[in-house]
Amino acid sequence: MPIPFTSNGKRYSIIYPNAKGRLDVKRGLSFKLSCATANFASSELRRNGSSDALVTCAGGDVLAYRGQTYRYEDFQCDGIPKSELRVTGDLCQQANYTVAVVGFQTDRAFLRLYAMCFDKSTKNSLYTWYDAREPYYDNHQRYSKRPSFIKSKELYGNTDVNKKYTFKEQKKTVAKILRSDELADKYIRDDSKHSLSRGHYAAKADFFFAYEQISTFYYANVAPQWQIFNGDMWADLEQSTRTKLSKENGKSRYVIVTGTYDTCTLADVDDVQQPLYLDLPGAIRVPLFYWKLYYDVDEADGIVYIGLNNPYKEIDDSVYICPNICPDGYHGRGYQGRDNRNNTVETEPGRGHRNDPAPDANDGLIYCCTKKSFEEAYGELDPIVYKRLM
Repeated sequence: MPIPFTSNGKRYSIIYPNAKGRLDVKRGLSFKLSCATANFASSELRRNGSSDALVTCAGGDVLAYRGQTYRYEDFQCDGIPKSELRVTGDLCQQANYTVAVVGFQTDRAFLRLYAMCFDKSTKNSLYTWYDAREPYYDNHQRYSKRPSFIKSKELYGNTDVNKKYTFKEQKKTVAKILRSDELADKYIRDDSKHSLSRGHYAAKADFFFAYEQISTFYYANVAPQWQIFNGDMWADLEQSTRTKLSKENGKSRYVIVTGTYDTCTLADVDDVQQPLYLDLPGAIRVPLFYWKLYYDVDEADGIVYIGLNNPYKEIDDSVYICPNICPDGYHGRGYQGRDNRNNTVETEPGRGHRNDPAPDANDGLIYCCTKKSFEEAYGELDPIVYKRLM
């Protein structure tokens, strides 16, 4: 399907559906449909050589276009609208880093979907942000095949980012950092839990349209995330964010900012903690923390949720980078599939988890802080984050 959007001067807005997945457009209102990189499938609709169509709602699912009427379903594209990542001239975080945006080019406008503050020297995004859609309902389209990740050469140069994330390559890299194949075998395991996945900043399910979800598959929108954290506690936080936005629908406007902080470490052969990277000597950093700011634009304030991205780190005071204001939040929930009960029959001597060759040091941690206290530790977020993208 094409991208439905409206314009008000130089401001453009994608039209999002109601709770039933249908577009609410008043009769007589004109708006645009764009196939972006694709074309309309109907030769009659694409005869003017444009991938955009200015249509008017004629009631029901009928649209008026160029003096004729069509059904909404007649405006099919011959391919899915594809997004693009653009490096802008803007800088972020005291002008030290690069702002890039992801969106869709139409005939008249570039529809920005989300943006990122990127560090070219370490090949990591500090954070990404997007304006929560209006109206917001916790539903989204499905796509049939999981897309591949896209690398921006302007951001990553000649680095083969995909190779850096492969299981074989990350184990090889960790072995080099820790100076031990045995330790790499202990920490990087092919069990769908103890290896590093591509952890989304802006989550795909946060967006409604399938072409929007596919547009989250840029390497600049991910960072190395332990699978056991990615697939359970962080996924729960992402879902709870969507649920909260859906419940708050219409009460306020929100910006969702997701980032990383500090560096994950593991003990080497000399029991010295070494920082982890996927691209040696010091790029594609494995973060110690993922964080998510739920920012209320009207209140000019928000809550920051912080998750520990290291299953091998003991939980002590050092993991709390700001005062925890939700002590009964996610801490202690445990990872999916973990059995924390000691079982003397199935447990090796001295092991607390059944059949676990290298028991984790924690069962996961997510806590939350005020925006102010978080920024005292992290640094003040660039004001560009709070400006409307479209």
